[in-house]
Amino acid sequence: MLRVCCCRRVCRSCEDKIGTDACPLCRIPCAKSNAEQLVRLRRHVENEVPEAITNLGNAYRFGRVGLVKSDKKAAKIYRRAVELGDVDAMVRLGYLYATGSGVKLDKKKAEELYRAAADRGDAFGQINLGSLLGSEEKFEEAFRYFALAADQGCTFAENSLGYCYRDGDGTEVDLGKARYWLERAAAKGYDVAIENLARLDARHGSGVKLDKKKAMKLYRAAADRGDAFAQGNLAVLLSSEEKFEEAVRYYALSADQGYTPGETFLGMCYSDGKGTEVDLGKARYWLERAAAKGDEHAIENLAHLNARLRLYNQNLEEAFRWFKLAADQGLTGAEFNTGFSYLTGKGVELNFEEARRFLSRAAGKGHGKAMSVLNEMDTHGY
Repeated sequence: MLRVCCCRRVCRSCEDKIGTDACPLCRIPCAKSNAEQLVRLRRHVENEVPEAITNLGNAYRFGRVGLVKSDKKAAKIYRRAVELGDVDAMVRLGYLYATGSGVKLDKKKAEELYRAAADRGDAFGQINLGSLLGSEEKFEEAFRYFALAADQGCTFAENSLGYCYRDGDGTEVDLGKARYWLERAAAKGYDVAIENLARLDARHGSGVKLDKKKAMKLYRAAADRGDAFAQGNLAVLLSSEEKFEEAVRYYALSADQGYTPGETFLGMCYSDGKGTEVDLGKARYWLERAAAKGDEHAIENLAHLNARLRLYNQNLEEAFRWFKLAADQGLTGAEFNTGFSYLTGKGVELNFEEARRFLSRAAGKGHGKAMSVLNEMDTHGY
């Protein structure tokens, strides 16, 4: 961190220890107000100290020391710091060009600035350049810059490098190296790396030993930090071990954050009474939330739920509507149910042609009941 009084850098830990005491480097007392802090900063800016100029740009970028936030002013100030060779300013101005904040969106200019910082050994320049190159599918070059940043201990880069080794982006698949880099990032508490490591441990046929216990531990670490994705995946693992009550708790936590698979599975739990009492009203509520976002499994389960509810209120048309919606997305079971509805006239008018079309689609995917029904139709000349 930059000490505005003397324009020297200290680590965050030292900055916290100094607090409001006089600066141990220049002995100047701590500024008593934002105005005094700004006066000191502008004095260094007038003397064209690159770090001070970048710091003033940051003040405008984030609305610090009493200044009104302005990306446009920040960009103008960063440009001057870049001219003076400040690497931090190169990365920050590059980000503004990459996102179109305060300047016209210009990915090419962003890449030039990131590359200038990266080639001077700056880890943030390297990781930002790697991410930009990856978004343009220049994976081999992206991999090289991720590796450079990861070697400097950049947590985000360690996770990204683990991704590359796992998926073979820019390099050959190497799950051992993927684990090594993900574990480095996860050890620093990086939630995304914890999730990715858990997914690696939970994968079947991934080339690594299946370790559900370790995967569960990693998912739980991220889930208890409030991560919806981890909560949902932890619940799936708990369900596979028939720990349904705990699974429902984590499904509910993820569903409450709007995580679609969590909503679907929570609806299924209420429908089947796994880990909670059967409540078809709540089942329908959660399945409809997920179905509204286009989740295929929610749509199919909602169709089955409506078919089940017809025993109580003859809601055949509603059941057919959901079966048809799921069938249109290619779900085999829904294709069979849609075809059978057309064949029997339940929830829709009889239509043998449509019945045969949907049943044939299901039969073509090996659905046994669909094959049998089609044989019966052929026998009776439908």
